[in-house]
Parts: sequence; structure tokens; C-alpha cells
Amino acid sequence: MPSQADSMSTPFYIAQYFVLALVGIMTVAFVVLVIIRLCDKKPKPMMSERSFAVLGLSFLGIPVFLAGLLLVFLPQLGHINLGVALVCGGILAAFASAFLNAMLAKSKRAAWPVIPARCTKRRLEKKRFAAEGGNADGWSWLLACELDYGGKQYLVTPKVHWSDLGQADAPFWSEEKAQQYISQRISPTGECKLRVNPADPREVELL
Repeated sequence: MPSQADSMSTPFYIAQYFVLALVGIMTVAFVVLVIIRLCDKKPKPMMSERSFAVLGLSFLGIPVFLAGLLLVFLPQLGHINLGVALVCGGILAAFASAFLNAMLAKSKRAAWPVIPARCTKRRLEKKRFAAEGGNADGWSWLLACELDYGGKQYLVTPKVHWSDLGQADAPFWSEEKAQQYISQRISPTGECKLRVNPADPREVELL
């Protein structure tokens, strides 16, 4: 007949096995992600993920976090404090990677040439976006602009409110702010200025 101590420890061991299985799945997913990243030779638009420092922090932070998670949930190893430190270090490395990536991307685009263009179409879309406390209504612009670069005509869809940290156009949280933002950057006749990627003139950002 099992003792009371054995019955009380059963949920604990089940939780440990669950954590081990979860860490194993995350480790496999991490290895697959690394392989995909290394094999993907296509340039990342509006991003600088090819930086060695960014990749290093990203690839280092995840295994450090996983190792810390194991030590925290395996107290019999006697390294709980080290596990907590590794978990915190892994999270900090991931955040540092994201911020460094954002800074590098912004500095990279700062060197792109600024070209006058003409906006031919604009549409303000209302969508649901993830926000603090749940989903919220947000507005985003969809533009079509014409520009002449290197003697060629291009029809482009510029990034309007680009966030390097989020790696996407950030939403406006009111229609009034969205309208005000675009009116300050596009004249009533459609003239505007675009920052153009010289390596790919179809990739542009509204100034």
C-alpha cells in the first residue's frame, strides 16, 4: 500500500515529466529554427537579422533559458539559484537581441536615399490588434505610390508607420491620429517622400 508521502509526491513527478517533455519539444523546435535560419539566404525586408551579434544573442538566449528551466524544475540537482539566473539571463538575451536588431535596422535604413514620389491611392483600414488587456481596435494605412528611381518607374506600397521592434507597421489607436499622421506626410495633391532601399527599390518607407 503506497504511503501518504508517495501519493503526495506523484503530482510533483508528473509536473516534472511534463516540464521535461516541454523542454524537449522546445529544444527540437529551436534546432529546427536554427537550421531554417542558416539555410534561408533570402534577405529580410526592413530588418538586419544577418548581424552576427543579433544572431548570437538570439541563439544563445534560448538554450540558456531552457537549461535554466530544467534546473529550476529539477530541484534534486541542487542548482535552483543557478537555474533562476539562467532563465533571467536567457530572457534578457532575447530582449537584447530584439532591441539590437531594431537599432541596426533603423541605422541601415537611415542611409537609404530619399526620393520624391506621388501617392495615387490610400485606404485606412480598421482592424483588431493585440494590446495590453486584450484586443483593441486599431487603424492602419494601405498606400500605393509611384516613384522614379534609377530611370525606372515603380509602383510601390510603402511602409507607413514602421516599427523596427515589432517588425511591422504599428497601428494607430484612433482614426484621428491616423488621419493627422498621413496629412503631415502626403500633400493634398499626393506628393510625398519615400526612403528607398537601393538594393530593392520596391521596398520603401514613407517619411
